[in-house]
Amino acid sequence: KLEQIAPIGAQEALSYVPGVQGVADDGMAQTRMSVGIRGLQPRRTQRVLVLEDGMPIQPAPYVFSPLYYNPPIERIEEVEVIKGSAAVRHGPQTMAGVINYVTRRPQRHAPGGSISITPGTNGYVSAFGEIGGFGSASLRPQVQVLFKRGDGFRENNDFRQFNGTAKLQYRIDDDRSLYLKTNVDYERLNATYTGVTPHTLRTNPDFNPKDDDFYRIFRASLGAIYGRRHGDALQSTTKLYANVFDRPWWRENDVFVRAADYEENGVDATPVPPSTPGPLVRVGISDVSEGTEIRGGYFGNERTFYVGGVEHSYDLQHRLFGRTADLEVGGRVHWERFEDNRKIGDEVGVREGVFFRGSPDDPTIVGQSDVYETQALALYAQEDTEWGPLHLSPGFRIEIFEQERIDRLSDNQYRDNVSVVPLPGLGFNLDLGQHRLGGGFGDGQFNLFGGVHRGYTPPSSATFQIVGFGSPTSAEEDEDGFDLRAEKSWNSELGLRSRTDAGGIEATGFFLYVEDLVGGRTRFQKNLGVVQSYGLEVQGTLNAGALVGPLPTLDVSYTLLRTKVVEGIVTPALSTAPTVDISGNELPGAPRHAAVVGVSKTLSPLNLTLRADLRYQGGFYTDLENLESTTNRGERGPVSSHAAVDVSAVYTVSNALEVQFAAKNVTDNVFVGSRLHSNPRDQSASGSTGILPGPRRQINLSLRYDF
Repeated sequence: KLEQIAPIGAQEALSYVPGVQGVADDGMAQTRMSVGIRGLQPRRTQRVLVLEDGMPIQPAPYVFSPLYYNPPIERIEEVEVIKGSAAVRHGPQTMAGVINYVTRRPQRHAPGGSISITPGTNGYVSAFGEIGGFGSASLRPQVQVLFKRGDGFRENNDFRQFNGTAKLQYRIDDDRSLYLKTNVDYERLNATYTGVTPHTLRTNPDFNPKDDDFYRIFRASLGAIYGRRHGDALQSTTKLYANVFDRPWWRENDVFVRAADYEENGVDATPVPPSTPGPLVRVGISDVSEGTEIRGGYFGNERTFYVGGVEHSYDLQHRLFGRTADLEVGGRVHWERFEDNRKIGDEVGVREGVFFRGSPDDPTIVGQSDVYETQALALYAQEDTEWGPLHLSPGFRIEIFEQERIDRLSDNQYRDNVSVVPLPGLGFNLDLGQHRLGGGFGDGQFNLFGGVHRGYTPPSSATFQIVGFGSPTSAEEDEDGFDLRAEKSWNSELGLRSRTDAGGIEATGFFLYVEDLVGGRTRFQKNLGVVQSYGLEVQGTLNAGALVGPLPTLDVSYTLLRTKVVEGIVTPALSTAPTVDISGNELPGAPRHAAVVGVSKTLSPLNLTLRADLRYQGGFYTDLENLESTTNRGERGPVSSHAAVDVSAVYTVSNALEVQFAAKNVTDNVFVGSRLHSNPRDQSASGSTGILPGPRRQINLSLRYDF
């Protein structure tokens, strides 16, 4: 399906998976992907464990999980999504689920490769090439190179990306193999958190004056997988991974101006208070100032991450009580370091800043400089046993880790915290047998499956000053402070799966019971008592051509989602009361309905495959109070439902040449993608992003040549 839909990025591909909800905020590049699973907060995919070939790729999985790097879709062969009890096989995050990107291993036996060139609208170009087949039958190297660029869907939203990968598949002997992969990624983006106001969305949704908001990525990684067979029943696998990730992001503070004043006077427009009535425009502070020297108006979050780990596992096929069984046991040692620096600059566009002002004897701290380190040990075991038609898969994982924090601007103040987290799980699969369905459906294979497991999200850098690290952080009116606890959940699911000659269908009901949910950038700081997320996922494929030849293939994906705060108190945004009870409210970023309907047809005599998709996402709230009203600033209010139509055509010219046409959002529907940092209590221009428009129309033409 990836080839047919021709996604620009992984977030687009994941929108076809039921139970996965995303918010649009990253323009065209989709490097900073934002998806959630089964109703949990999608911002920067921070509650989902993301892997590549089974190895973690988030900046620092234990201490900083927001996904600020995402592998380009051009080198992804398959995307696996794990939402059930099998998630305890991985860690540390097991609450929402696991996304694993599977890349192509070297397979060529003779020298050769492929080149793919994709130009498109909005200045988009993707050029991807790979070559391999050199070496010998036992030693297969491969090199992949990608250049990608685009102007984005808004002004000053361009990006450039260089990505290179070298792979080596080495068959040592009949029992041993070694796979090596190294990757380097460099990206330069004009990336901003500055959204638009309702007036700008109506009149000029492409508007973005922030030409000095600059974001750069450098990431280098190394992975190795060593497999060994110890006889017919026992195999072992050793994985080694290491990466360094550097991402400075400099941004300019925002102000509001009257729309008429800005349209008439431009840089001479006068900044106004957020409470000003009438149409407003959100701009950078330098856009309404002479020159670029603005004291404290420019700031940079300079963050560097170092990650390394080794995982070793055994897979033993054996018999248990006379039954066939498969036991997998393993362990992982993991280390990570996160250097978090925030500097304040006085000249917009000059990416230099300071941590403090004043004299060295009596400095005033204006920046931030923290260092976090984590040392972790994880052990797991999972037994898969057969009891006739019933497969049971009990599993257990234990995470033991120490997190340390040093505040370098406060006399190197040191704090540490040790966590021991047991994570049990149980899954089952019941073979209901084959049943004759008649017609073109033939025999249908039916399976009932389900499971329950413990979910967990480790404390992140955003909550470290509250979770066992020094003085509690509190709301201004809360003199006693409060303690935040790590998030935990019980996740359960029950589903039915069927496969027939004419396709298949899968329906899954799920229920998440979440304790101590933390808000992250939804701007609530207290743990909520209990949160529930439940619903139904349906995915099916009907090859109608197997029933009546001319008919197309139908793909359907649907999610029914309900979220509910069972117990929760927050500080209200629109009243002077100290607290408000939000029990019964929905979680932010959790649409009640989402669906994708796709129709495709392969015309074999013409070597042509046609496809059309309708993607729908229901509306959702952007804050825990579920505020219905919006303002002329755009910082609060729900996100309305929207739909987009995509079409594609793949024409096979020859065995070596393929041409593809793809159009996204054909009708160029303008919609609210998100209010990413919804903060109704803070009306300032920089306090919230405002409205971030969703992706606009994009038309691409691709040529792929194999040699």
